[in-house]
Amino acid sequence: MKSASTAMRTLVGTVLALAMLGASARADVAYAQPPDPAGGQYKSAWYAPDGLDDDAYVWDAFALASNTAITEVHWRGAYTNYLSGAGKAPVYDFTVSIYASIAGGSQPDVTHPPLIRHHTNGNAGETPAGSAGGVAMYDYRFTLPAPFQAVAGTKYWIQIEAYQGLTPTYYWPPDWSIARGTGGDGSHFRRIGGSGGMYQSISGDCAFTLMKAAGSSFTIGASASPAAAGTITGAGAYPSGSVATLTATANAGYGFSSWTEGGTRVSANRVYSFTVTQDRTLVANFVPAYTITTITLPSYGGTATGGGTFNEGASVTVTAAANPGFAFAGWTWYGLPVSAASVYTFPASADLVLTAEFVHDPLSTTFTFDDAPPYTSLPVSLAFDGLAAHLSATGSGFSIQHADALGFTPAGFGGLCVYPNSVFPADLIADFSEPLTFFSIMYAPQELGCDDSARMRVTVYLGGVQAGTATAAAPVPGTWPTGTLSISAPGGFDRAVVHYDARPPTCQDYGVIFLADNMTVTRACVAAGISDQPAPATTCPVGGAAFTVGATGAGALTHRWQREAAPGVFADLADGPTGSWDGGAPGVGAVVSGSGSGTLRIDADIANARRLAAVHAVRYRCVVNNACGAAASVPAPLTVCPADFNCDGGVDDFDYFDFLNAFFASGPAADFNGDTSVDDFDFFDFLNALGAGC
Repeated sequence: MKSASTAMRTLVGTVLALAMLGASARADVAYAQPPDPAGGQYKSAWYAPDGLDDDAYVWDAFALASNTAITEVHWRGAYTNYLSGAGKAPVYDFTVSIYASIAGGSQPDVTHPPLIRHHTNGNAGETPAGSAGGVAMYDYRFTLPAPFQAVAGTKYWIQIEAYQGLTPTYYWPPDWSIARGTGGDGSHFRRIGGSGGMYQSISGDCAFTLMKAAGSSFTIGASASPAAAGTITGAGAYPSGSVATLTATANAGYGFSSWTEGGTRVSANRVYSFTVTQDRTLVANFVPAYTITTITLPSYGGTATGGGTFNEGASVTVTAAANPGFAFAGWTWYGLPVSAASVYTFPASADLVLTAEFVHDPLSTTFTFDDAPPYTSLPVSLAFDGLAAHLSATGSGFSIQHADALGFTPAGFGGLCVYPNSVFPADLIADFSEPLTFFSIMYAPQELGCDDSARMRVTVYLGGVQAGTATAAAPVPGTWPTGTLSISAPGGFDRAVVHYDARPPTCQDYGVIFLADNMTVTRACVAAGISDQPAPATTCPVGGAAFTVGATGAGALTHRWQREAAPGVFADLADGPTGSWDGGAPGVGAVVSGSGSGTLRIDADIANARRLAAVHAVRYRCVVNNACGAAASVPAPLTVCPADFNCDGGVDDFDYFDFLNAFFASGPAADFNGDTSVDDFDFFDFLNALGAGC
């Protein structure tokens, strides 16, 4: 037999539990931990949206003897701060969650999402419930949108968490607490503290009651086909008229197809909800599925979307979009071209990793900082693709460090990056050797689990005069989130200043510092021009000559040398034998090299060369091009002088005597007129050329 005191405590607990049930007392109680008449409470509240260091939340365990559909949750709680005169901060919302246990059941599995989580969107019908231990108590109740199917003998953990503001008088943190209960296992689990926090198992039960609907119920059965293809949740006994929700979750390598009942398709939705009016047996059908992954190269060149898991044969559409300063080059699969279309559609037939490749547009370039001197504090000067950038800073400044110096790498960062030298604010300054029209830089501010992000600002200047300003905030807040700060200024600029402009609007844990990487800029569109004209040149028939041109202009420059084919008409040259010095009859013998560079070289094709009996003068020019326009050099003549017999660059007596030596020896060089024989005609032709000079 129970002692008198035990019997009395049981009676009092029963009365208190019935008081918590209120109007639902006629419903069936599935599980109850009644309030302790002696009072006591455990804080379970937080300050939205980011919390405070004094927040605390609690979980308490329960297990049922049979499979049960839980339809309502009732609980008792109290406020405590007002006892010290701080005033009462009302609860404006509750979160009611049920968690699974870790292996062994010693604590809730807080590393995974809860099995259910609902917001009451109000104070859950807060009703005064007298006092206990000198503290005013309140009762609360919440009807689940869909019954929770509790499996017999399984240990679950319920968490009831209040959302509050600060108290009105002393601005103390939230204080709502769940009442101490009886009848449980004598312990509960809690988390205390703000960012990071600490988890503890401590003694004491929480006061709550779980309800199940009275009256008739129906059984909803569900299975997977194939059996190993996925898992089903939500099956069980449901009260008549309630809403059942079945959820099909595919295992790796499979995708959900449909729900069927007796072979008839009833839904294509993976989460299937319906009103329960009878027993039902449903099958979740799965089919083979494939994972399509999209990545970008380089990571800062653009975006690639459309990846995911797709059922076999399903249509997949992936989309690539270039960032400013880049152009889409094509989709590849491990380096093999797949499609040149930025929007690419295909049927799912295998796991694929598709890379959207991007290239700079002709006027843009990116400073990745990977060629900067590591561990060096700014100022640092860099040059890439003909553009120079001088990085400096205010305050304690920045240095060049590895992007993983924090123990992790912010999304999109890699190699070396710009890293703050202290925890104090500093501006990053970039000066450029040419006018720019666009600037962007990736940044990662120091924020620890924030719901919003800092505002960053870039301001640009041309010759010391402000040319524009723009702001940005990281689109996906969190811990060291990545954002891109950019600005366009068509009028041009030569300096950009990156500034930490404002703290996150609601975040409590942040620093006024940031990392930076992958600075992309676009030059102002300056057309190609000629800075150094090619000079005239002279050569002998078996020698050679070179022409060099100097050019200016934004971005990549291309060169194309041309030869005058008719007065004022120029034709493009190509490397290799040209057939003749002057573009005339073949067999005379000249070879071109460097026709697409800044220096053109023309040499005699010795194997096919012959002496020329008269002076040849041919003009050459270079056309320089870039994305903004083209410019042609002044034509420069090349004079081929046959009288320079010994190819020493001049015409004098030495040429005469050298010719005579060759002539009397009947050497092939004395075949001056190229008729394949050495005779008096060669002698007189040489004398005529010598007399004509060059």
